Amino acid sequence: MAHPLRGLVRFAALGLVLLLFLAGPARAQSLSLNNLVVDNQAGSFMARFGVVVEGIEDVALNLDNGVVLGLTCDARLSRRRSLWSNKTVNEVQWVSRLQQDALTGEYVLVLPGRETPYREKDLPRLLTRAWSTIAVDLGPWNKLERGEDYVLDLSIKLNQVDIPGWFRRTLFFWSWDVVPATTYQLEFRY
Repeated sequence: MAHPLRGLVRFAALGLVLLLFLAGPARAQSLSLNNLVVDNQAGSFMARFGVVVEGIEDVALNLDNGVVLGLTCDARLSRRRSLWSNKTVNEVQWVSRLQQDALTGEYVLVLPGRETPYREKDLPRLLTRAWSTIAVDLGPWNKLERGEDYVLDLSIKLNQVDIPGWFRRTLFFWSWDVVPATTYQLEFRY
């Protein structure tokens, strides 16, 4: 005769496998960068680009279920060196928050440095309007030295925000990214 606890363990294991299978991404999702340029604006080194989200249906599903998302851009400007590792000039993290207003049904997008959030019921239109021209300030232009080679590394991802630290640590194996990180590198000489 089988032990009743063994059947319960099998049932729980099957339930966990089914849950993990259903929780996986259903469609291909990605972020792509458009028109990456660097320039000097009023003495600041600026990286300008646009972000396009593919697989927007899954993003909308997350937002409709109350998940708060953040487009996170990690930017690092480094001076290239031949014998040593590159020297970091500046590092910046830029985060734009995206959520759905449950009362109005509108999607709300907040850009850093902008007081008034964008609001729109049409998610693709909102993302095009807000994320087609992003500017990230990487510090004073005078930190760059003439005749030197530089590297700009960008990593962008769309992830869940406002998750308590204790919960992140408990589920350390879980990815909170809705759209996985994409990295870009731009090399230039000043």
